[in-house]
Amino acid sequence: MDKGILFPLVQNAALLLALVFLYDVIPKKHQRQYFLLWRIIIGMLIGGIGITIMSTPWVYLPGVFFDTRSVILCISGLFFGGLPTLVAVVMTALYRISIGGAGIWIGVGVIVSSGLIGVIWRQYRKSLLANISGREIFLFAYTVHIVMLLWFLFLPDGIAMPLLAKVTLPVLTIFPIATWLLSRLLSRRFELERDEQIRLQDDFLFRSQFNAGNIGIAITGIDKKWIKVNPRLCQMLKYSEAELLRMTWTQITHPDDLEADALKFELMLRGDIDNYEMDKRFIVKDGSVVYTHMTVACKRGGNNSVQLVIAGFIDITSQAIADQEVLASREQLELVLSSSDLGVWDWDIRNDRIERNARSADILGCDVDMLNANSRQWMDAIVAEDRPKVLHSIEAHIRGETAQHKMEYRLNTLNRKVRWILDTGKVVSRDANDNALRMCGTYTDITDAKLIEESLKLSALVYDNSSEAMSVLDEKGVIITVNAAFSVMTGYREFEVRDQHIRLLYCDLNGRDFYTKMNNDIREKGQWQGEMWQRRKNGEEYVIWLTINTINDKEGHPYRRVALFSDITDKKQNEHLIWKQANYDTLTGLPNRRMLLEYLSSEVKNADRNRNHFALLFLDLDFFKEVNDTLGHAMGDLLLIETASRLKSCVRDADVVARLGGDEFTVVLSSMEDHKGIERVAENILRRIAEPYVLGEETAYISVSIGITLYPDDSTSIEGLLKHADQAMYAAKDQGRNRFNYFTPSMQEYAKYRMRLIQDLRQAVVNKEFELHYQPIVALATGEVTKAEALIRWHHAERGAVSPAEFIPVAEDTGLIVEIGNWVFEQAARQSAAWRHELGVEIQISVNKSPIQFRDEGTLLNDWLKLLQDLNITGAGVCVEITEGLLLDASMGVTEKLLAYRDAGVQVSLDDFGTGYSSLAYLKKFDIDYLKIDQSFTRHIDTDSNDQILCEAIIVMAHKLGMKVIAEGVETDAQCQVLLAAGCDYGQGYLFSRPVPAGEFSRKYLQDPLLVSLV
Repeated sequence: MDKGILFPLVQNAALLLALVFLYDVIPKKHQRQYFLLWRIIIGMLIGGIGITIMSTPWVYLPGVFFDTRSVILCISGLFFGGLPTLVAVVMTALYRISIGGAGIWIGVGVIVSSGLIGVIWRQYRKSLLANISGREIFLFAYTVHIVMLLWFLFLPDGIAMPLLAKVTLPVLTIFPIATWLLSRLLSRRFELERDEQIRLQDDFLFRSQFNAGNIGIAITGIDKKWIKVNPRLCQMLKYSEAELLRMTWTQITHPDDLEADALKFELMLRGDIDNYEMDKRFIVKDGSVVYTHMTVACKRGGNNSVQLVIAGFIDITSQAIADQEVLASREQLELVLSSSDLGVWDWDIRNDRIERNARSADILGCDVDMLNANSRQWMDAIVAEDRPKVLHSIEAHIRGETAQHKMEYRLNTLNRKVRWILDTGKVVSRDANDNALRMCGTYTDITDAKLIEESLKLSALVYDNSSEAMSVLDEKGVIITVNAAFSVMTGYREFEVRDQHIRLLYCDLNGRDFYTKMNNDIREKGQWQGEMWQRRKNGEEYVIWLTINTINDKEGHPYRRVALFSDITDKKQNEHLIWKQANYDTLTGLPNRRMLLEYLSSEVKNADRNRNHFALLFLDLDFFKEVNDTLGHAMGDLLLIETASRLKSCVRDADVVARLGGDEFTVVLSSMEDHKGIERVAENILRRIAEPYVLGEETAYISVSIGITLYPDDSTSIEGLLKHADQAMYAAKDQGRNRFNYFTPSMQEYAKYRMRLIQDLRQAVVNKEFELHYQPIVALATGEVTKAEALIRWHHAERGAVSPAEFIPVAEDTGLIVEIGNWVFEQAARQSAAWRHELGVEIQISVNKSPIQFRDEGTLLNDWLKLLQDLNITGAGVCVEITEGLLLDASMGVTEKLLAYRDAGVQVSLDDFGTGYSSLAYLKKFDIDYLKIDQSFTRHIDTDSNDQILCEAIIVMAHKLGMKVIAEGVETDAQCQVLLAAGCDYGQGYLFSRPVPAGEFSRKYLQDPLLVSLV
């Protein structure tokens, strides 16, 4: 850097300090007193310093020179403002023009731009000059002096560029530093002036408030002693300053506020807080209480300890008393409103803000704060149908069309209940234009009243429209009022019975004692209920159900009696009809099972009481099913009606004849002393029932089987009597029908045995305790064994071997035959398939099928046929044996099932032929492959010519119809020879073999087959 340039510029910068010294020399008082003059003088001083600086420049060429005028002028604009800077700029510009030279106007431009930039910068940063940062000062300085350097670009190129190359670095180094130094001195001066001004302002404000303000002020020590107090505080507390300075503030603090004040004061002494506020009461000199709002602050020392405490007190006594009065009034109002159970609402219409009380929230079922936070919540809860009416009522009142808003509506509460509300309100404030400003009102929960009102309306409707006759009587029974149903039912109009005694309706059918007892009950109990006869106006008598209740007065004496009654004549008749239908057989008119059981229960009690006997006869008609099936159900019903009539004619009036159902009847003979009378009745019944029945154009003949049991000889229970009579009846049927039989203990033993047999049989079915034996069927002509009959065997673990003749009938009676038959068929089919697969031998196995299976097998037929298909068995493998009685029963679907067997290739054998209702037509109709001659014909074929002739006829007939014949029960050679001579195809019996297990049958007839020798 050129030292020739540096020295003059540094000398210029030093002269700038004169500005600060001159500014400090002039008293501040004069600055404030002569503000405009002082600013002009400042401008002249700055201009003079600027001219002085310009007198010692660094000269580059004649008329082109540099000095620090830009610094002083920009500083003037920044710190002294527009007027002083304008004066300085004018003075320095005139001086520069007087000097002249080549850079005259560039110098003037530098002067003007420097002062202007300073003024503009001050315009935006005036409030921060006391705290202006060094970074901002340097930014300001560089801005001013870069602009200054740019002015030199207006010089000729031969002068400008060399000049800028020489002065740019010194200027941008020295001038910003000088600007910064000068700014720091002036800003410090400004800062001191600001602080002094603030101190003066604070002092002025404190003194003005301390001495003449409306706030009581006190300075105390940490011991709470008054150090200094202002007049306002003395006036508030009614003590003189001298009196207060001898006291502490705790001495006159209200006792109830001491603890709270002491707690906060202690927190301030500990340094937890620096100030606090609270409402505090003082007891003044005359004993009254003054309410103040106290603000307390402290002055701390170097170690943060409190040195002094200053407190300000505002007298709020009038406000506190007013608040207390308002609070008391509000509490009284709330008490009145709560006791009146009213919800209150206050609507600021202009701001659309509604305040509601706690009762309103209770009605809606929500929190009061939540209700007031949402002004729409109440209106939204109004039932949708009622809301338009409510809004219309409110709007009409606001417009001044109605004296008040009053509306009843329903409210959906938050607990999902509907309440009835009476909403009343009135505008209480309007503006100058008559616009409503405020509206207040109340909510009243009238739900209970509405319910009572609706109940009364409903009661009136019920009273007037009830189908029950109603009347109100006085305590003596005189009619006061009646409803319409009363007039309809009795025939009396209201004016005809009013003031008449209720005995007007009495009926002689009730009897004098009845009315005496009824009236006594009413007087003693206040009510009565029951059935009674009553007479209409036209004299007609009818049955009513009457209820009488008494209404007492406040003293508990009878005041009114209310009578309700309904005509139950039809109901009684219907009940009697229902009772009869429930207890009597609709066809015969005899008592049914229900009535019989009631009668037997009564008869048992009577027999026990009188120690006598009675007999129970159980009757079942013989051959009734045949009559019903052949002549039809209508004729069957006529027969049953006639049977009931004949039975009643055979017994005494004291005896009972009942129909249990179907063709079963019972007769109860009461007070029977010996068996002779019972048997005489039984024989008479047998005789009468056996007489012909003329049924239209047809005549039918039946008989009856009777079982007799005696009470208490055979049983002491009704169930036991019926069971024993039933067992005796079945014994009579087994003995040939058309007879009677007494119950014997052996029947009961057999029944128990049969029951145990059924239980064991069910267990046997579950456990598969059965086994199949096979009896060969021999071709009589060749002795070959190609057929066998599968016969079931049951070996019981305790009973041993149980005969099929014993358990098969039981299985048929219980329905177990279906499961057993299914098992037999499956085992036989699998055995046939096994012999064919293992030994290559085709053996046709015959399986017996019970009529019960035909009736109850359901879908088992399809299962059988599918099994045969799976095992690839045709008619050569399995043959189904049926009895000829099945061919007569069309109800079992015999035709369809036999056709299904035929389509599946299964052959059918007709078992026990000749013992039933044989019909050549049925033999011709069905596809039968084999006829089996019953062993009752075979047994005597060699000795009885008739049996021989019958067998020969069966064989010839079967062959003519394309059937083959199997003779059962062949036991002798003679029988075999006769059958062979008659042309019989097959024989089966003990002559050839007893039924044997599958293994023995296989070894004997299949593994090493031998022809059965026929002698």
